[in-house]
Amino acid sequence: MPHRLLFASIHSYLDHSSGAALATRDLLELLAAHGWDCRALTCGVLDYEQETPLEDVLAALERPTSRVGAALSRGGEAEVCDLELDGVRVTLMPTAHSRVERAPSPREAGIFLDLAEQVLERFRPQVLLTYGGQPACLELMHKARARKIPVVFHMHNFAYVDRGGFADVSAVLVPTEYSRRLYARRLGLDCTHIPLPLNPRRVIAAEPEPRYVTFVNPQLLKGAAVVARIATELGRRQPEVPFLIVDGWTGADDMGKLPLDLSDLKNLNRMVNTPDPRDFYRVSRILLVPSLIENAALVAREALANAIPVLASDRGGLPETLGEAGFVFTLPDRFFTPGSLAVPTAREVAPWVATIERLWDDPQFEGRHRALAKTEAERWDGDRLAEQYERLFASLGAARNSP
Repeated sequence: MPHRLLFASIHSYLDHSSGAALATRDLLELLAAHGWDCRALTCGVLDYEQETPLEDVLAALERPTSRVGAALSRGGEAEVCDLELDGVRVTLMPTAHSRVERAPSPREAGIFLDLAEQVLERFRPQVLLTYGGQPACLELMHKARARKIPVVFHMHNFAYVDRGGFADVSAVLVPTEYSRRLYARRLGLDCTHIPLPLNPRRVIAAEPEPRYVTFVNPQLLKGAAVVARIATELGRRQPEVPFLIVDGWTGADDMGKLPLDLSDLKNLNRMVNTPDPRDFYRVSRILLVPSLIENAALVAREALANAIPVLASDRGGLPETLGEAGFVFTLPDRFFTPGSLAVPTAREVAPWVATIERLWDDPQFEGRHRALAKTEAERWDGDRLAEQYERLFASLGAARNSP
């Protein structure tokens, strides 16, 4: 009988705007390919800043989806969406709103927990994988532990500040050594570090035509001010170097808020938000990740897997993510304030600009760093990581069944 793993959370399993959701999909699909029986039960909560109907997310998948009435233990039924996605059975409970501050409502949370208890009873997972600190998520973990089902909390960001939310957790997973040390200091948590796998089918672009310096999600927290100054300097020095700004999940562009006039730049190009990252990796030659705060850095990992050199800041887990590939630069101290509209000087971005110019003008230099990127990406190969995840989950399940 295969091992059984359930991922359950109010946060949608199909959220293309969430790095945590994408990482969860990569992990469950990896384990399913290795013989695990993996299922997901989630709500319609999404990271998109604007309200986004679950129907839009499902339509983008282009997969057959059934809408059924799920019987509730307290009587009545709730409409859910069922589909099979790359070996994982997925059940989605629509919510009236997609923003986490408005969803799920108390009534919706009650329905979700009712459905979750039924899945825990019928599927009998050996491990529950989850994330999220909302009341419904905490109650979900409590219900699982009451059934002696080990709970693995996958920590994808640095937002957690209260150890009390981990009372029912058997193990905390983190994707970087940086985050393991951070939560050991902050909360005294003994976390397990296993890198996130990367699904090549989802991210590797076929027939690449690299021609842009690319920046994804032009927000202040992601380093929009740094990119604005770099683009300005290169627009003056080498205007033939084109930039591609890819809209992120917020649907807004913080570059327009900066005290820097970009209207005369001829080297800026735009791509609307896309659920398929291969759309921009196919045309990217260099990726900029001057983020103010980052953990496992999804876009950096995906770019390296596409043999794209990455220029990143030294914040959070970015140096660890790049390893021996790419280039890491220190940001000025004043950029430690998220939301600041401060723009770096030309001198402060000079190392970034010089590196872009050399990659652009020196084919041998660029070739070496494309090869390094590809080599570093082997760290996230699924077959290399599956054993680590299987060992952790199986050991927790075995401990549950021991006398």
